[in-house]
Amino acid sequence: MTLTQYKKVIKSLTRDELEAHLFETFKSSRVFKDIESSCWSKESNDELITSLQKRLEKVFWKERFSFGECKGVLNDYLSRTVDEGTKALMHLAFAVEAAELSAAYGDYGERFYNSLESSAEKFLDYAKLHPDFFRVHEAKIEKLISTCDPLGYGVSDDLGYMLEDARIELGYYDELDKDE
Repeated sequence: MTLTQYKKVIKSLTRDELEAHLFETFKSSRVFKDIESSCWSKESNDELITSLQKRLEKVFWKERFSFGECKGVLNDYLSRTVDEGTKALMHLAFAVEAAELSAAYGDYGERFYNSLESSAEKFLDYAKLHPDFFRVHEAKIEKLISTCDPLGYGVSDDLGYMLEDARIELGYYDELDKDE
């Protein structure tokens, strides 16, 4: 069904039929329930992040590690919310788990580190647009950078440059420039 067809069906329903349809969909679909809950409840978004962290821990740290499976878990959870801040935190959770795994077990290759950096960058892209969000979560990205210190491929340096870029865009150093 296309979006246009779906709109026609929805518009043809009475208010009672539409309510019944939404309630039934909410009860029968976990993804729909997560998406709807994320629209109306900060607690639901917090629960999604906690659930993602637990799930990532399981898939990253199992004996037969599959990077594709880890990315699939992230993408599944990203599809369960419409809240961009929650999505940014999900990307950060992915990057943190990847960094901790690599710090514990060694090198996983360039593709792995590119994905880690990409997730951190998505977090920072959102944070640059929301200064209060950035201030609340700045220590988490700093901790990620320190976790990445022993990793290869210049990951820690790249993340450090991204963090400094975010700080510059957010005007962290503007006061220092005025003093000089």
